[in-house]
Amino acid sequence: MKLAVFSGQYFWFNGNNYSTDEAFVKFVMSFYPSFEKIVFCDAVKQERKRQPYLLNPRKFEVCPLPDFTICSFGSMLISAPRIYRIVRDNMWQWDLIWVHAPHPVSLIFAYVCRQLHKPFFLFVRQNFREYIVNRSRGKRFWAARMLAFILEHAFRTMSSRVLTFTVGREMYEIYGKTGRNVCQTAVSLIHDSDIDSGASRSKDAAVLRMVTVGRLDPEKGMIYLIEAVSDLVRSGTKGVMLDIVGDGSEGMTLRRKVDDEGLSDHVVFRGYIPHGEALFRVYRQSDVLILPSLTEGCPQVLFEAMACGVAIVATRVGGIPFFIEDGGNGLLVNPASPGEIVSAILRLKGDRSLLFRLANKGIETARKHTVEIERQHMLECIERHFNAPLAAV
Repeated sequence: MKLAVFSGQYFWFNGNNYSTDEAFVKFVMSFYPSFEKIVFCDAVKQERKRQPYLLNPRKFEVCPLPDFTICSFGSMLISAPRIYRIVRDNMWQWDLIWVHAPHPVSLIFAYVCRQLHKPFFLFVRQNFREYIVNRSRGKRFWAARMLAFILEHAFRTMSSRVLTFTVGREMYEIYGKTGRNVCQTAVSLIHDSDIDSGASRSKDAAVLRMVTVGRLDPEKGMIYLIEAVSDLVRSGTKGVMLDIVGDGSEGMTLRRKVDDEGLSDHVVFRGYIPHGEALFRVYRQSDVLILPSLTEGCPQVLFEAMACGVAIVATRVGGIPFFIEDGGNGLLVNPASPGEIVSAILRLKGDRSLLFRLANKGIETARKHTVEIERQHMLECIERHFNAPLAAV
């Protein structure tokens, strides 16, 4: 049985193998034991390049789509007819289609699935309207907002008839109003073997080591975290260090901000570190993961950090409050609020017992959301919805 996946991410081909730079592909690849082949039907960049996550050609294939930019309406219009032809001409080979939504290209997949009577399901990772709004500026703002509204409305209507997985509570509540076909899930890349037995208590109590992991893009709210560190340093607080893991469009702006504020002794840019042991080492050297996002689904870095015994400070956005209980397994702050981040940091720095209690509760949470558990939940929902074992879907 072949599973085709439109994940909405980019792939590269170096002449021998396909690869990608987004760790989400590892979650999809974990479904391989249930399918004879998984086909990624996604945009392929023209540059010959090898990215961190390599596809094993014996297990995974790529059906290349033309390179398009989701934030460019013109690019989407030009690419749409060609994408339609590629999807239509190849869909006969696929038995089940996993469609990442809401996304303009997802509409093409859904339309062709209906035409050819192919079973498919939707996968909603985050609030698309907020994502687009936080990435749009100037004249593009209202056009992008209108497009996002139309797309989300279309897929919410579709979810009344189509099996739909939502990542996190926020999107479950939005999509769940339209019908009974909506299942809540989470994206996790951690295995049981990745989870620490308990939070380490041997770290230097004089220094609070913080880490943030994610794209350096406006919607991730990194600027507010740097402002919080600046406020701490100006107030005379000693022993605070922040590692920033990731890269993105806002990278130069953030580095300039750190230099202008004189924070180079307190903030270190680590660049992009792929999911794996190198990233886990960074987590295990840290006390706190801080996520200052303005919009999120349920970021997989939450489970990664909790699995490594790291306490969590995160914003009350998207699906985060469903997994993080304020004062239970983490601390929650409002988005775009450097002052609240400062208060949370000072609270943890001054109370190591609270820090360790949150970290240990986080480990318990991580055990409930391993990749095996989340994958099995989705597979059971698929079989139940189609009223047949996967081999017969």
